[in-house]
Amino acid sequence: METKQKNTRRALWLLAVLVLAFLLTQTRLGMILFSSPWWVYLVIIGIIVSGYFSLKYTLEDKRYEQEWIESEGKVYLERMAAEKDRRNHMKEAVSKAKNTL
Repeated sequence: METKQKNTRRALWLLAVLVLAFLLTQTRLGMILFSSPWWVYLVIIGIIVSGYFSLKYTLEDKRYEQEWIESEGKVYLERMAAEKDRRNHMKEAVSKAKNTL
């Protein structure tokens, strides 16, 4: 199954490269792109990559924060349940003590 996914990805990448090659050689897009300074494309690629990583790590951070919040919430609820049990035991002890007097 994993090799099928790899082959599918390779095929998609190859298709994208072929489409890009076609656009650059058979349309005016290639002439427009190659007439501009090369560093402009590097800046655009840098902006796109930066945006991608920013989005990726923002989503990862949100997932991590949600897991942390859930774990801390469980700890808090456990402490509340333990405190409730302790108070119930105290009330039972007090009522037993009153009954024996």
